[in-house]
Amino acid sequence: MAKPAQATPLGILGAMEREEREGLSYVFYGRVLVLALLGLYVVLTIPVGRAVAYIGLIAVFVVLGLIPYLLQRRGSIGVWGVGAFLVLDAVVLTFIMVAPNPLFGSDLPVQFTQRIPNFLFLLLFLCGVALSYSPKLVLLVGGALTVSWSLGFAWLATRPDSIVTSANDVVDGPNPNAARIAMSLDPHAVSSTLWMIQTVVLVLMTVVLALAVWRSRKLVGRAARMEAAKAALSRYFSPNLVGRLAASATPLGEIQRQPAVILFVDIVGFSSQAEGLAPERVVALLRSFHRRMAEQVFAHEGTIDKYIGDCVMATFGTPQPGPRDASNALRCAQAMCTEIERWNAKRRARGAAPIEVGIGLHYGLVVMGNIGDERRLEFGVVGDTVNVASRLERLTRPLAARVVASDAALSQAGREGCPAEVLDAFGPAGQAEIRGRQGALAIWTLAGAVPQDRVAIAE
Repeated sequence: MAKPAQATPLGILGAMEREEREGLSYVFYGRVLVLALLGLYVVLTIPVGRAVAYIGLIAVFVVLGLIPYLLQRRGSIGVWGVGAFLVLDAVVLTFIMVAPNPLFGSDLPVQFTQRIPNFLFLLLFLCGVALSYSPKLVLLVGGALTVSWSLGFAWLATRPDSIVTSANDVVDGPNPNAARIAMSLDPHAVSSTLWMIQTVVLVLMTVVLALAVWRSRKLVGRAARMEAAKAALSRYFSPNLVGRLAASATPLGEIQRQPAVILFVDIVGFSSQAEGLAPERVVALLRSFHRRMAEQVFAHEGTIDKYIGDCVMATFGTPQPGPRDASNALRCAQAMCTEIERWNAKRRARGAAPIEVGIGLHYGLVVMGNIGDERRLEFGVVGDTVNVASRLERLTRPLAARVVASDAALSQAGREGCPAEVLDAFGPAGQAEIRGRQGALAIWTLAGAVPQDRVAIAE
C-alpha cells in the first residue's frame, strides 16, 4: 500500500473558497429574511404614512444586497468586490441611523437619535456578515461600522446646538446636582460615554465573530484533511475500517506479527486471452476485474493488499484482527464466484469470451508493516501464510476448481462460529504438496463453483 495521500494546500484553499462563495449566498438569504421580518413588523406596528418610508428603505437594502449576489453568482466579482458593497451597506445603514429622516418631520432634535437603540441594527448587520464564512469580511465590515458610527457621533457632537456630556460629568463631577443631570437629559445632549461603550462593543464583537469564523474554517480544513486521508485509505481498506484507521494514533508502518487470512484471486489463462486484445481492451478488462473483486473484498470487511497484474491479493484480519476474519474470507470467495458468473452472463450476451478465476485461501501468522525504502514505502503483508495462499490459488488449475482453501482456514472459520451453509459448501480434496513447504497440506474446494464448460489448465 502506498503512503496515504494528504490534502494539498491548494485543495484546502479551493474548498475554503467554495465555502466562502456559498457563504456569500447565505449572507444575502439572511439579509432577505431579516428585512422581510422587519417589513412585517413595520406594517403591523407603524402608521401607514411612516411605514411607507421604512418599507422604501428596506427595499433599498434588498437591492443593495441583490446586486453583489447576482454579480458573485456570475463570477464577475470576488470576495473583496462583495466586501466593497458590504462597506457601502455599512455606511448607508449608519447614515440612516444617525441622520434625520427627510421624508417626514419631527419636533425632536437630531441629537435625540443617539438615544434610540438603533445601534442594535448595526450589531445585527455584523452578525449577518459572519455567515460569509470569511473572517476578512467580518473584520472589514466591523471596521467600516466602527468608523462610520464614530463619524456619525462626531457629526452630532460638533453641531452648534449639541451638548456633549459624559457619565463622569454627571456622577463624579464637582457638583453632581440636578442641573448637571438635567443637562445630560437635554434632547440636544449627546453622550461621549455612550459612544465609547458602543464603539468598544462593536470592536469586541467584530473580533469575536472573526475568531469564531476563523476557528470554524480551521475545523473545516481539519475535516477536509481527514476526508482526504479517508479517501486515500478507502482505496486499500474496507470502508468500515477507514474511519478507525484515520482516527488512530498508531502508525500503520509499525512492524507486527498477527494471524490473518490471505486470499489470492487470479484470472485463469489471462495471458492467452490478452494476446488477442488491443492494449486498451486489456487495461479495461483488468480494471473491470479488479473493481468487481475489490467490491466483494470490501463488502466482507477485507483489505486489498495489492494488485499484481491480473491477480488481486486480499487480507482478512489486517491491519487489526477481527472476530470473523476466516468466515468473512470464505464468504468473500463464494461471493467472488457468484460475481464472476454474473459478469460472464453479461460478457456472453455481447459476444465476449467468459472469464475464469482461481481463488486460494490460507490462514496463519503474517508479518505486516512498511516495505521499501525512504523514497517509496508500501504497507504490505509477508510470510509463509502469503506464500501458501498463492500456491493454493495455483492449485485450482490441476484440480479444476475455482476455490482451494486450506484446512487451517476452514478450521478457523469453524472456531469463529461460521454458519454451516458456508462450511458445508466446501468439500475435502485430500492432501497437497506445497512447493517450498515441508509436509502435505490438507485442502478443501468449493463445491459447485466450477461451470460445466470449465477446461482445466495445467500450472
